[in-house]
Amino acid sequence: MRIGAHVSSAGGPAGVFARAAEIGAEAVQLFISAPQQWRPPAISDDQVAAFRAARQAADVPVFFHGVYLVNLASDDGALLGRSVGSLKQYLKWGDTLGTVGTIFHVGSHKGAGFETVLPQVCAKIGEVLEYAAGEQLLIIENNAGQGGGVGITFAEIGAIIRGAGGHPRLRVCLDTCHAYAMGYDLATPEGCALAMEEFEREIGFDRLVAVHANDSKTPLGGMRDRHENIGDGHIGYDGFRAIMRHPAFRDVPFLLEVPGIEGGGPDAENLNRLKAIRAELGIPAPGPATPAPA
Repeated sequence: MRIGAHVSSAGGPAGVFARAAEIGAEAVQLFISAPQQWRPPAISDDQVAAFRAARQAADVPVFFHGVYLVNLASDDGALLGRSVGSLKQYLKWGDTLGTVGTIFHVGSHKGAGFETVLPQVCAKIGEVLEYAAGEQLLIIENNAGQGGGVGITFAEIGAIIRGAGGHPRLRVCLDTCHAYAMGYDLATPEGCALAMEEFEREIGFDRLVAVHANDSKTPLGGMRDRHENIGDGHIGYDGFRAIMRHPAFRDVPFLLEVPGIEGGGPDAENLNRLKAIRAELGIPAPGPATPAPA
């Protein structure tokens, strides 16, 4: 089990590895463009070479996070086109840089209803995967439930995967804060077991490739996406013990997106809190990373 974090790519993407090492991150997530803009990634040949060399030296798995503007459920043709284009670009850059894949939010149906937008969402996911025909994974992140979000339950995510033909490169990232806010009681062993029974039934553990490990400022079922530092929210230390003890998570990297002790994002203290639980439970620390695509 790797304990990693979202890391700033300011100054060039290769810099994430030095920052990751500073906080002890064993896996890395980053943006390669401004997350609140449609500006396409602009990475020079020199930056590509530097990133690939640094990734090989660091020997950690790397994930992209797609821009927040993506909405595959939109009825706005221009927005939908930009969303598809952005995901295509991210997967292509992933092939170039040698990452695992891109984690993304499916979007919002804006009141139209999940069943109404499902065919469009599945078709657009298929379009993205057909365009980026390499080894990159397209990774759906569960939604916290606010604002007509798509993919708010494991059943919805399972329906999307089936509707996209069960594509082998379509995978899932489970965000603990989002799941808890949606009503999955990950704070107790019993609740965690029930949640993961549903995950296995609707999605399958073989689809789970990452965890966004975030505590929640929002109470159970509050349907608000408000991340908290590990142990300081409603999930708490016992909740993360239950999560990390569950066999579904044993070989899955945990990526922190917490506010940080000083408000600067994921930090060594938060990573160490999860590492302490890992050690307490007797879960081995990682060996060499699984090689990324060449």
